[in-house]
Amino acid sequence: MLGCVLVALCSVPLHSQDARALTQQGLEYIELGRFREAESPLLQALKLTGPDNPTAVYNLAALYHRQWRFSEAERLHRRALELIERESGPLSLDVAQSLNDLGAIYRSLGKHSQAIGVLERAVGILDRKPSSELTVTTLNNLGAAYYEIGQVVQSEDVVRRALAIAESGQHGGREVPYLMSTLGRQYFARKQYADAEAVHRRAISLLAGMHGVQHPDYAIALSNLAAVYQKQKRFPDAVPLLESAIEILEASVGRDASVLGVPLDSYSEVLRSLGRKSEAREVARRAKAIVRPGTGTVDVTALRQTRRSTTSY
Repeated sequence: MLGCVLVALCSVPLHSQDARALTQQGLEYIELGRFREAESPLLQALKLTGPDNPTAVYNLAALYHRQWRFSEAERLHRRALELIERESGPLSLDVAQSLNDLGAIYRSLGKHSQAIGVLERAVGILDRKPSSELTVTTLNNLGAAYYEIGQVVQSEDVVRRALAIAESGQHGGREVPYLMSTLGRQYFARKQYADAEAVHRRAISLLAGMHGVQHPDYAIALSNLAAVYQKQKRFPDAVPLLESAIEILEASVGRDASVLGVPLDSYSEVLRSLGRKSEAREVARRAKAIVRPGTGTVDVTALRQTRRSTTSY
């Protein structure tokens, strides 16, 4: 069961011990943002435990989610949700976590009505069984989903509710930089660029302290701030942010990962605006070759999880 306390290794069969060790290794790589290295141990853990183990299915789905492999992640998360509901019942916190992740994937695929449906269901569960960190994450995803279909007032209400919980001193404090990302997008859409810059800068600072400066979440936050500078025609300020974001993402998820599409597009446009036309064309060619999984968002909010992935079997 997701989120369970790890039991003593001596009480379980050898293959479960092996699966736990492999899973622990995979989850450590995920936490470090080393997603490509995480896949092999998590695949081996799934092979050992079998395709009906909710923990192994969920963990691999969570990795594919973070690798921007959204179609694969959606398939596995739907399967994990079915297995978790069968094991835990329809109102457990593990179900709410799975619904949150599925909603984030739907957002990234541009399936906004489906995203809102599962996220509203998750919030309904969490209203009955509060879990501050998971509640903040899910409200943030729901607020972003409302924003993406034009329900701006509803979006702001939900995100501010989440921010109040996160800043209250409860366990949701780790979610603050992700809430800043959502608020930054809202300010950006209203052309409140000074406010957008301020919250994106706060997100960058918090993520650097939380994950370090080589983590993909940090890279996406840099790209968000670069978008503000680009809109303000502050092109020289945008260049180093985009170059750093691209370098970090290449190291973490590979040179052809779909998430690189947006910062490469922006980098090409910025270079063109600076008169660096030959460099801009080369970057644009590279961006055009990247396969993108949907029409939705791949912002840091859509990728955030509360790390309920577990080694328990």
